[in-house]
Amino acid sequence: MAYLEDLERHVEFGVVLEEAEHNEEYEDDYVPRLRNYGKVQRRKVTGYDQNLPMVIYGYREETVHGTSQDGAPSTLLVFRWALQQRKKGRRFKSATIKVCFQTERKKPESKGGGSDAFYDPNVVAVEPNGTYSMLETPVEVTRTRVTEAGLEAGIDLAKATVGVGYELSTTATTTDQIIITSMERNEYDDDMLDSVGDPDRCNVAEWRVFENSATRSGLPTLFWTAVLLERRPGDTARFTATFTIRAQVDDVTDALISFKRFIGRIPKDDPIIFDPAIDEKGRLEAFKDKLDLVPLMEECKFVMYKTLK
Repeated sequence: MAYLEDLERHVEFGVVLEEAEHNEEYEDDYVPRLRNYGKVQRRKVTGYDQNLPMVIYGYREETVHGTSQDGAPSTLLVFRWALQQRKKGRRFKSATIKVCFQTERKKPESKGGGSDAFYDPNVVAVEPNGTYSMLETPVEVTRTRVTEAGLEAGIDLAKATVGVGYELSTTATTTDQIIITSMERNEYDDDMLDSVGDPDRCNVAEWRVFENSATRSGLPTLFWTAVLLERRPGDTARFTATFTIRAQVDDVTDALISFKRFIGRIPKDDPIIFDPAIDEKGRLEAFKDKLDLVPLMEECKFVMYKTLK
């Protein structure tokens, strides 16, 4: 453990931003980092139990259980993320936020028991969706190459060449920017896909943010993301959302996190439990029976810094 202890003295950021499955060797000691304590639809996703110089805070801002226009059971979720830097000179280089949805409905024991993936909520929309950029800056790129000119003696003489190097330079202006990518996808293995019975269904929403490497701008300090889920007809079972959050700050941090992850010292937050029977009041409840019409992109904003006036 000497290596780990030495790193901990020099690194003040780490465990909050890396999730890991706990090591079976530590099974008896495993305790989730941010716990539910039996609460359904808790607001705080992650980070609120941490007191570190670099923390990602996640907050469930809006949840509406209802239907789409055609009557399909649906759930709309809006999350707010705050990236807080508590020490000067540190910055986030990249961040990945992934959420996996799973039903609490169980398969009959005659079919092996366990979670019934057939009833997992289907991620039908993620916003932002695709690839976006912000804070674009021009960058001059100079490319050089060396060419060699050869001088060859006459035919009747022994052939010989003299190499002369010429450096050719070309300069072009390109751009760099903060990149935001996101997409819905599935993490089913073949057996689970057989249970789901539909290759188009997705159980994961994921967002990735990368800094402008030319300006070393860091990442947006505040942003919102949204997800629209569709449940099976007639399905009223509770379901869970499990979050995996990772970020890059510096090489030493990555070494510390990887080592802790390997020995199983980084517990996950408890999944958030959702219950379609809960009716929360919020800005979007007017869309309760037409959730597929919510302009999700309007709910998503990315802010670098708030200016005090």
